[in-house]
Amino acid sequence: MERYKTLIDDWKGFKEAVSKPALSAVRKNRIKARENFEEELRESFPEVEQANWNNEVFRLPETEKPGKSMLHWMGEYYVQEESAIVPVEVLDPRKGDKVLDMAAAPGGKTTQIASKLENKGKVIANDVSGQRMKSLHANIYRTGSACVAATNYDARNLPEDEEYNKILLDAPCSGEGDKARRNFTAADKGERESLSNLQKQLGEKAARMLEKDGKMVYSTCTLAPEENEEVVQHLVENTGLELENIELEAEHRRGVTSFQENEYGEEMRKTVRVYPHHQQSGVIYVAKFRK
Repeated sequence: MERYKTLIDDWKGFKEAVSKPALSAVRKNRIKARENFEEELRESFPEVEQANWNNEVFRLPETEKPGKSMLHWMGEYYVQEESAIVPVEVLDPRKGDKVLDMAAAPGGKTTQIASKLENKGKVIANDVSGQRMKSLHANIYRTGSACVAATNYDARNLPEDEEYNKILLDAPCSGEGDKARRNFTAADKGERESLSNLQKQLGEKAARMLEKDGKMVYSTCTLAPEENEEVVQHLVENTGLELENIELEAEHRRGVTSFQENEYGEEMRKTVRVYPHHQQSGVIYVAKFRK
């Protein structure tokens, strides 16, 4: 991770955060949560704390097991890394929207979209993995996300007979900086380059499927600029997508304009990076486009 030392705003804080367990977080599901949801949540988890940037996100001590509570099994909340909640907040889906989630399993962001729509809209949740479709279907069912239809394609091969006014591309990535995925071991150059090429292809596909004036959010859970700013730069230069500035209340840092010998440009400051020490959670990078 020393490769990224110059990108991190607080290297000491970053190292301290990644040495500790991530905080557990749950996201309220508007579709199923009852009026006394917060009261019942506090009965189950007395030390619960509402996130300071989102009133539907609740933090629990890392010792708690939120996946074992009745509220979870009833679908009133979804257990989700706090940082992973950011991309859909940036996409801002609203009732009546037609949304494509291009890499959806296991369904955290898909069900977050459905929750925001309150089932008044349409969501296509796609994933390339047949095995992961099982968890996607289970989570859609548990959360009552009736507006969601699931598909099993390599997203590069999705039919282009429909357009969407909002698209989420939470892209496959190396996960550098993500403790759960690779315990902070670095990816090699070949892996980063291969993933960057895939991400660019997926982004180009999203651009073709997005209607005029539609919004697209691109996100990863990696520190690597090759998979973040480089991909965004490619999409700006090679598609009809334009970057929009992200306003985010959660603690974050702006995207980087250069890294090592590569220049990405001042526009990258419209994108955001969330690091583990910001929320005691995972890494997330987010860019927002308009066609």
